[in-house]
Amino acid sequence: MGTERFRGILEPLLARQGMVLWLAAIFALLWLAYQPLPRDTQALLVGVFVGILFLIMWSVDRLETHQAREMRWLRLIAILLAAYISLRYISWRINYTISYHDPMSTIGALLLLGAELYGLAIYLIGAFVNAYPTSRTPPKLPDDPDQLPTVDILIPTYNEDPELLELTLLAATQVRYPRHRFKVYLCDDGGTVQRRNRPDIAAQSWARHHTLQALCEKVGAIYVTRERNEHAKAGNLNTALRDHCRGELVLILDADHIPTVDILENTVGFFLKDPDLFLVQTPHYFINPDPLERNLRTYEQMPSENEMFYTVIQHGLDFWNASFFCGSAAVLRRSHLDRIGGIAGETITEDAETAMALHGQHGLNSVYFGKPMVAGLQPETFSSFIVQRTRWAQGMVQIFLLKNPWRQPRMSIAQRLAYTSSVFFWFFPFARLIFFIAPSLYLLFSLQIVDAFIPLDLVAYAIPHVLAAMILANILYGRTRWPLISELYETIQSVHALPAILNVLRNPRSPSFAVTPKGERLEENFISQLALPFYVMLVIDIVCIIAGVIRLYVVPEDLGVITLTMTITIVNMVYSLAAIGVMLEKAQKRSAYRIPAQLIDIPATLMLHTEELPIRMIDLSHAGAGILSRQGLPKQQKVKLRVNIRAWDMKTVEIPARLVRHQYVGAQRWELGLLFEPQTLEEKRAIIALVYGDSDLHQANQRRRQHRIGLMEGLLFLIKTAFEHGFGNFAFLTRLFFGRLLERLQALFTSKQKDLRSPS
Repeated sequence: MGTERFRGILEPLLARQGMVLWLAAIFALLWLAYQPLPRDTQALLVGVFVGILFLIMWSVDRLETHQAREMRWLRLIAILLAAYISLRYISWRINYTISYHDPMSTIGALLLLGAELYGLAIYLIGAFVNAYPTSRTPPKLPDDPDQLPTVDILIPTYNEDPELLELTLLAATQVRYPRHRFKVYLCDDGGTVQRRNRPDIAAQSWARHHTLQALCEKVGAIYVTRERNEHAKAGNLNTALRDHCRGELVLILDADHIPTVDILENTVGFFLKDPDLFLVQTPHYFINPDPLERNLRTYEQMPSENEMFYTVIQHGLDFWNASFFCGSAAVLRRSHLDRIGGIAGETITEDAETAMALHGQHGLNSVYFGKPMVAGLQPETFSSFIVQRTRWAQGMVQIFLLKNPWRQPRMSIAQRLAYTSSVFFWFFPFARLIFFIAPSLYLLFSLQIVDAFIPLDLVAYAIPHVLAAMILANILYGRTRWPLISELYETIQSVHALPAILNVLRNPRSPSFAVTPKGERLEENFISQLALPFYVMLVIDIVCIIAGVIRLYVVPEDLGVITLTMTITIVNMVYSLAAIGVMLEKAQKRSAYRIPAQLIDIPATLMLHTEELPIRMIDLSHAGAGILSRQGLPKQQKVKLRVNIRAWDMKTVEIPARLVRHQYVGAQRWELGLLFEPQTLEEKRAIIALVYGDSDLHQANQRRRQHRIGLMEGLLFLIKTAFEHGFGNFAFLTRLFFGRLLERLQALFTSKQKDLRSPS
């Protein structure tokens, strides 16, 4: 059964007249979950259901690949079983573990229950959204170039380095699309008239203005700027759309999102099929690790954090016609944008706001095509990462408050749920904070946040709920998000995002757009300036564990509550330790990130005078390449790399290079490092096409790291990572302390020696 046929079965159930059936099913599940059962029967029933979930998880890899139809129904069965188990747990929590003791205990108990209800809501709505992920094939484009829609490629920039912009512009100007049917615009907000007239930054802004003008003229792009810096990125794009652009479609690329040559070939056809289509969104694919991946050294081991959203969730949203604009790597229809006055700008997440307006006010359609066709850069430092994620959190909370999906007149129920899942998720800092402080309320302050219960209740209710949630997450997202990793990302964001969200709740229109720094270099290891809260959290966890051990001796009758709160505390401690590991920023001096090239055979040879030397590519960057050769060559040797560039339909080009690394690796093989030395603009274009032009290479490298691991393996991985890098942080601090102490002692000794030698 294909996706379209499967959608055809479900769509009547989502129509207004079919909502009665959905509501009946939900109430039936709630009724079954609320029915009282003897504890032994409950334990046996959920034990069987958890066993079934384990079987589904065990078989999911094979079914995803070979039996997609069966996988859809097994996914639905898994969602229903997991939902039943979790609803049974919540029913038990409400009915048997909460009662009035005193005002403070009641407040603590209700806060903990509220955090659990929030988590359950996000978990169940997310399961609904991802129940039927869809996959699309690009429609064939017409043979006649004049039948293709015209496209404006917009690249907004504010403070990005001209060298980075050159890479994006060189790639954008050579996309595989009829040259007379597209134009490339660099929309510069760093060289506006307003900034050029400010005395403190006038010289810098004028220099940028002239530099980028010359760059655009050189590469064949159009430089545009504006009078004033108003409404941030949305205002920048809207000025270009209003004053300069006339294309039927608009491709928007962030300044660091280098496109592949086929990005228009794979997206434009969807617009020809559907006149009501306003958006084709594609993934944001990153070639560098985020701060967590770099500092914990996990980048080569596990999938990146963003891949769960772009590889699974957006496909799930697409099934319900709810995939939304993510700010870049997206094509939009100009005429539909004009219906809402261009890119929306009331919130600081202009992308999701724009999509919500077109979905919710005009009933238009969106498409998600999941092949990675841009190569982007993630923030380098933890502070930059927090700037980016805080902006996302504030913007999504703004949308929830100002553009609530349940007030959108043209949205289906499924779309409302999908948008609710996307925006309501960003309240997670509240739940994370409550889960952190809740154990201390009991262990340190004796507040009765949970009534006493016997340990068997944990086996019958709590443990099955946790297992069911983890198994379902592994079934739905396991290839792109390992067990317990989401909670780590939420932990390291929550402390710093929470104050920003509170500010939005006080004044929904208060946030201002903050540009995420990109392309930073870290010359040496250092402790992030945002690290202090995580040291405090670890100390609190240790104190709570000590208090729990004391309570086991003092009030053994509270064994169930003590076991529960100490378990949560131990989990919190592992996350605190892992967060401390993230806070040790590792040096990153390389400015050009290497892209692995082994997974796709790129026919290439080295030209040494008149001799051709067969080679195999190891990795690539716009600065150089790593290659394997059967012959060693001396360093500083001038060569030419002759390569068939797949991005250009196997066009053969030659790129001047110099050998800078030379190492024998055994088996009569040499590993050579090349430094590219392009002399002409065409040679630069060839390098960009070779390194960034091939979407198959991005896709192969993305899938290389996407694999599922078991729950126990995920737990052990988290514990090992937390202890290894957390204690690595403390070791670094110890070396730093004694190093500075030694410096002070040496300075003191030198000073005393000078005093002794000086005449009295």
